[in-house]
Amino acid sequence: MQRVGICSLYSFALLSSLASFTPKITRRFSLSTSSMEAANSQSPRPPVAKKVEHAMEMFGDVRVDNYYWLRDDSRSDPDVLSHLKLENSYTESLLSGTKKFEDELFAEIRGRIKEDDISAPVRKGQYYYYQRTLEGKEYVQHCRRLIPNSEIPPSVYDTMPTGPDAPPEHVILDENFKAENHAYYSIGAFKVTTNNKLVAYAEDTKGDEIYTVYVIDIETGAPVGKPLVGITSELEWAGDEALVYITMDEILRPDKVWLHKLGADQSSDTCLYHEKDDMYSLALEASESKKYLFVGSESKITRFVFYLDVSKPEELRVLTPRVVGIDTSVSHRANHFFIRRRSDEFFNSELLACPVDNTSETMVLIPHRESVKIQDIQLFADHLVVYEREVGLPKITTYRLPAVEEPLISLQGGSSVEFIDPIYSIDPLESQFSSSILRFWYSSLKTPPSVYDYDMNTGTSALKKLETVLGGFDASNYVTERKWASASDGTQIPLSIVYRKNLVKLDGSDPLLLYGYGSYERCLTGYPQ
Repeated sequence: MQRVGICSLYSFALLSSLASFTPKITRRFSLSTSSMEAANSQSPRPPVAKKVEHAMEMFGDVRVDNYYWLRDDSRSDPDVLSHLKLENSYTESLLSGTKKFEDELFAEIRGRIKEDDISAPVRKGQYYYYQRTLEGKEYVQHCRRLIPNSEIPPSVYDTMPTGPDAPPEHVILDENFKAENHAYYSIGAFKVTTNNKLVAYAEDTKGDEIYTVYVIDIETGAPVGKPLVGITSELEWAGDEALVYITMDEILRPDKVWLHKLGADQSSDTCLYHEKDDMYSLALEASESKKYLFVGSESKITRFVFYLDVSKPEELRVLTPRVVGIDTSVSHRANHFFIRRRSDEFFNSELLACPVDNTSETMVLIPHRESVKIQDIQLFADHLVVYEREVGLPKITTYRLPAVEEPLISLQGGSSVEFIDPIYSIDPLESQFSSSILRFWYSSLKTPPSVYDYDMNTGTSALKKLETVLGGFDASNYVTERKWASASDGTQIPLSIVYRKNLVKLDGSDPLLLYGYGSYERCLTGYPQ
């Protein structure tokens, strides 16, 4: 999947025109403002929704909503539709003078994007999987290509062969073709079986995030069984012949986990768990080893986890119990589950491990630290990767794990990945569990979204994909720095700065665009927003 959209790529292209953007944009803005003022003077008055008293009582309190009539879950009430048409007509008349400017702006944004492109190929068994975008097309193609000599272990220097002598490209699914008869189209999941023979994809054609799942034969495209309807995009294979998925209740809360065996009718699917507490919602993920599936039930401050052995998919067992205020997430490697646990006491999380055959016997691998937050972990056959944040900056630490037959007691000799910018963002990406190659997403204020492979045995990294930004952008023209400002109570506030080095004088006379955000523990250290 592409990590960023049009706007975030466009922001890099904007950097390249900072030297001359002011007169051009100011003139455009003045023209568009004048056009809007002229349109305002001639436009009709905005439509006013009628008031219809509607009383609602809860906990002995009566609340009156005069506009409750505008709720129309069926999208068919003639009064509601009539009012929406009036709103749309008013908007169109108000903005009628800006149409030319809108078209110019859209064309400029589109002109910054390389439309004919492919994602960084991902190795799965004997194939490379990737997505291709085509010039003038809105959607992606899901593709794969055979790997010559796939028995050779992966390397950071691997490249997918192309050209006339390379194995041919196989388009598994073309979203452009699928979307032709729909005003809206989105694929929320695209899951390939471990034997690389089938793919299950979740399709939404209405925009309500209620999906229909289709299973097809990858080679022929032929459908396998009947579609699954009315589900979320939470979907995983349990082996190569069964699917686990999640459905929602009447208020669209993910509340049930189901097991579907290929060829069976959906009406005969087995409900593995029903979360009846409406404070909790369900989530589903596969372990990196593909041997287990994990079902998490989560509220704002609590998350507990069930596990399912894909060789015995009918059994869903409790792994971490429901304890209010305890948040857990789980991974698997060999004989152990690895558990990241957060609470009010251990607010930055600690990392535990427990034997698969005795989940109550936990040991601490990484204790809680007040200055370092554990954000995520990623497991490999021989390595553990820990995504952390320290002094506001993300970091990646890798550990060599003992052999499977040796006891897992503690972690030794963690190694940190080095990055090219003083401020940046990183995210984990899909990697091969059996390899020593870690793949991650990287970006900074002057570095477009990138994909790197990192060899955890040698410390060698290689750039696999750099998003192309058209329009003359050159990262070497820019400088990124990290500074600190003192708040009134002495708290040190980090500042991430980017500027064009041949324009900025750094004497206090330069204009500054300052942006800040402080919620949900979100740190803004990567690409421009």
